[in-house]
Amino acid sequence: MAAAGVMMAGYAVAGTDSTTLANGADLSVTVSTPTTGDTFLVPTGSTTVDVPVEGSASIGEGEPNVHWTYVVDVSGSTGAGCGSVGGTVLDCEKQAVTNLNNAVVADGSGKDVGVSVFGRGGASADMSGAAGNQPIVAPDDPGVDVVIGSIVIGGVNLYTPRAVNPNDTNFSAGLTAAGTSVSASTAASKNVVFLSDGESNLGGGNFNAAVAALDSAGATIYSFAVGSGASCAGGSDGTLQAMADATGGTCTNVPNPATLPDIVQNVTDTAMTDVALEVDTVSTSFDTLTQTPPFDGPGSTDFTATAADQAPGAHEVCASATGTGPKSDASSEQTVTQCETYDVYAFSLTPETATNELGSDNEHTVTATVDGPAGKLAGWPVEFAVTGQNAGASGTCAPASCETDADGEVTFTYSVPVEPNSLGTDTISATVTVNSDSATVDVTKEWVDTTPPTATCEPGPNSGGQIPAAPGEGGQGQNQDGFYTITATDDVWGAESLDVFVIDDGTGTVFGPYANPTNLKWTEANGADPIEKAGSGAVDWALKGQGDAQITAVDGSGNVSDPVACLVPPAPQ
Repeated sequence: MAAAGVMMAGYAVAGTDSTTLANGADLSVTVSTPTTGDTFLVPTGSTTVDVPVEGSASIGEGEPNVHWTYVVDVSGSTGAGCGSVGGTVLDCEKQAVTNLNNAVVADGSGKDVGVSVFGRGGASADMSGAAGNQPIVAPDDPGVDVVIGSIVIGGVNLYTPRAVNPNDTNFSAGLTAAGTSVSASTAASKNVVFLSDGESNLGGGNFNAAVAALDSAGATIYSFAVGSGASCAGGSDGTLQAMADATGGTCTNVPNPATLPDIVQNVTDTAMTDVALEVDTVSTSFDTLTQTPPFDGPGSTDFTATAADQAPGAHEVCASATGTGPKSDASSEQTVTQCETYDVYAFSLTPETATNELGSDNEHTVTATVDGPAGKLAGWPVEFAVTGQNAGASGTCAPASCETDADGEVTFTYSVPVEPNSLGTDTISATVTVNSDSATVDVTKEWVDTTPPTATCEPGPNSGGQIPAAPGEGGQGQNQDGFYTITATDDVWGAESLDVFVIDDGTGTVFGPYANPTNLKWTEANGADPIEKAGSGAVDWALKGQGDAQITAVDGSGNVSDPVACLVPPAPQ
């Protein structure tokens, strides 16, 4: 049987699944081959087919999506010296906040920032010279450094001066002031950096409510106890540790407020942590992967694989990509999965070979079968053609449309003339079309003639053309006069194509071949040499032998009939 090639529809489009990570980065996976609706044909002689798989996965870069509010203690105690650093504690705080904002700018993930100050009261700074109050600006806005530079004990002088009483340390007031800029930001992540060189000594019991408000706004508080006079745990109305704990942040004692610990975590960075493939829910390895995870984003990887040994039926290939964004946040990890379904079909034609005795059966039927997904076997068109000895022979299909039935079958039946020209080998080709693809299978048919002809020996005419009446109707032989007509018939070969022979059963001498039919005169002469002579009149041949005549016939295929006796009495002594 000829092999059918692997086919693929190829008209579908690639499928993609994507999502947006917590930091705004895009994570996607694509299956470009196969795609839903594709079909594949199993090569003839095999039971399965290998299906190529291609696709890609990519991860982008996050959007700047972090808000920062810098809360600076401007109570009177910040006028004290900043140790070996020089300047006042407030100078060190301002330098620390400036350094922090520079880190935010360099990181690239900051969306906007705000500044607040507190003493006995609290205030949110106006961050821009634009009309109205601007509680937030971009981290790299020149106004940020200008506002920080204008912070003094008891307030901030630009752009709209804001004064707070410096005589007390009111954590609640600072937290409430921070809420103004936090609430103004639409960033996904919000951080409050809270610096104080002392412990709270005022607040009116508002601390817990102020912390809860920031927590509800999604803010994380990073607090710093600046210098030897402050502690994370001290205070009469709230502590630096308590505000951090309540929002998932940290509190840190820093002897030098000009050098804060690195709390800036990039939220735009991403990482592709895994790319995986499954075929029919079974994990499948890649043949090629242009970039192997884990790798940092933005980046992509192309992959190829083989869905091996796919049997006829419905199949599914699923590719997945897993990534984090921000990279530092394991909880941001997400997975996207794209699945595509495809169908595998097999095509066969039976019987693979067959032999017909032409004389008794001149009709042949082949059955084409499409095997594949249940419910998808009907309606596939099949074309049949006959080549070889009976090239061009036409036939009929069942169903008549020559399309497969619900079982995936369609038969083709053709017949050939019962004549010698039909003998030989035919090739029957069946071509199925599945969607836009096709496959051809060939089988063979042998038309043979192994049936011998039939020889006959009947009373025949004498030289005068009369058939003598044999006494006793053959009691002493079929025909005592020895006049016979010998003939032959055959299922395939015509009379003119048959040769007849006469055998002397006394000596085995063979006479002939003779035309079909032939009239002869047979004489049994014991001891005489067998003789063949031309006859006269209606008698074609006069033969003499030592026994009775045996008649055989040979057809064009070389088949020899069983011998038939022409009996005569022996000659008188």
